[in-house]
Amino acid sequence: MAKTAAQSSAKWASNSQNGANNYGAGVQNTAKDQSALAIAAIPAMQAGLTAAFAANRQQKGLQRSGKAGWQAGALEKGVPNYQTGVAAPASKTKYEQNSGAYDSARSAAASVARGAKGSQGNLARVTAVVNAERAVKMGK
Repeated sequence: MAKTAAQSSAKWASNSQNGANNYGAGVQNTAKDQSALAIAAIPAMQAGLTAAFAANRQQKGLQRSGKAGWQAGALEKGVPNYQTGVAAPASKTKYEQNSGAYDSARSAAASVARGAKGSQGNLARVTAVVNAERAVKMGK
């Protein structure tokens, strides 16, 4: 007799929780270059996304889950894992490196004179920063 959905999900939940150590060991001991494999798979991913968009699968999935499904997932999984990710030893360093690339862009307005509140001069300052940040982002 085949397992029921409830039996399968109970087994999945139990085995998945017990698999964290196996996951870590697999990450540490792999000979595969995951970045290179992901880059090589980009054409297949693009084809899959194109097919999914054409079949309207994203919309159907979003409609099926809805706001309540998104909120439940974010609260049940996202909230408990948020601090774990932020507190990871490399997180602060990675944040500083990524944010540091924009340091010069954030100061791009320094060369544009300040004007009165709402003035074209102030809008030019904003435009200078936005254009400099966009240039950094597109150059990555």
